[in-house]
Amino acid sequence: MKRNRLWILLWVLGILFPMAFLGELWPGFGRFFNLIFAPDWMHVLMHGFLYLVLGILLALWLRPQTARTHLVLFGLALSVGLLHEGLQLLAAGAWPGWGAELLDLAVDLTGACLGAGLAAWSGRRRRARA
Repeated sequence: MKRNRLWILLWVLGILFPMAFLGELWPGFGRFFNLIFAPDWMHVLMHGFLYLVLGILLALWLRPQTARTHLVLFGLALSVGLLHEGLQLLAAGAWPGWGAELLDLAVDLTGACLGAGLAAWSGRRRRARA
């Protein structure tokens, strides 16, 4: 249980760390980062992946799977997503818009829900084999 919390904490810190800021400090990394993540589809894909893994980690931590744990998982993923978007806006010195931020939050929550579903499916499959 404690081990899962550590992985969740490390993963959330990784999500929240402003990689673009690192690119400003280290221009070589910034060029590489922009080359990889400049396309919109890659931005969406990475948001989905980051929150898919978060959903898996939260589902493993919040066992057993009940309606209450699903609500807690959704609330935690939403909180991380809101904090993530807020930090991005602060780092950019921008004001929130409705389009990009809401799309990012929708992708984040979709990824977290898919991750939780994948973890539940994997657990059921493992139990059925045993």
